[in-house]
Amino acid sequence: MFKIAIEGGNLNLLFVCDKNELSGVKKIADKVRKDVQRITGLEPEIVNSAEENHPQVLFGTLGVSPLIEKELDSSIAEKIRGKREVYAFLVKDSKIIIAGSDKRGTIYGLFHLSELMGISPFVDWADILPQHQESLELENTEFISKEPSVKYRGFFINDEWPACGNWCNHNFGGFNAKMYEHVFELLLRLKGNYLWPAMWAARFSDDGPGLANAELADELGVIMGASHHEPCC
Repeated sequence: MFKIAIEGGNLNLLFVCDKNELSGVKKIADKVRKDVQRITGLEPEIVNSAEENHPQVLFGTLGVSPLIEKELDSSIAEKIRGKREVYAFLVKDSKIIIAGSDKRGTIYGLFHLSELMGISPFVDWADILPQHQESLELENTEFISKEPSVKYRGFFINDEWPACGNWCNHNFGGFNAKMYEHVFELLLRLKGNYLWPAMWAARFSDDGPGLANAELADELGVIMGASHHEPCC
């Protein structure tokens, strides 16, 4: 049984990843750490090496993270290696091991932990907050996700004016990376991977400002579509 608990005013949980892990995966791990804070009131620390007999979440991407290659049983690693958007999720007493076959696989595995903790995929987008708890328990388990049967899954932001456009301008100053980070987070929490962006007066690829929108999509593993007027300039 894996237990997350506040002990003596401190949270008994660490997040662990290799220093070489992909930056987009680390960004999503920060969001899951915030999910823990939403529940317990305390945010777990993130470190680069495992600690024995300490509750910890070890996460990483095969082929990128030497740490996760070391921690994950080779027979399980071979079940996900080379697959598309697949993750292994293992709970073993004081460790949760999350290993992705690729970037999105690791991200989906991290958000799977949020779901098990009772976090709604709409926690950020619609402010659906969880009930405060002093402790959480997860039973020992071994789970390997399936490859998605639908290759591209996501949103089309259509007819975005006036509601979405006014909201973006008021809160973020436009259809920029600050706004799209929230869209990408919702998309990935829902196990999506594809976004067809706003199109009326927005140009996703250079409204970021600059290339920030496109760079963020690439970092987080979101596949972008494009409207007719964008590739035609």
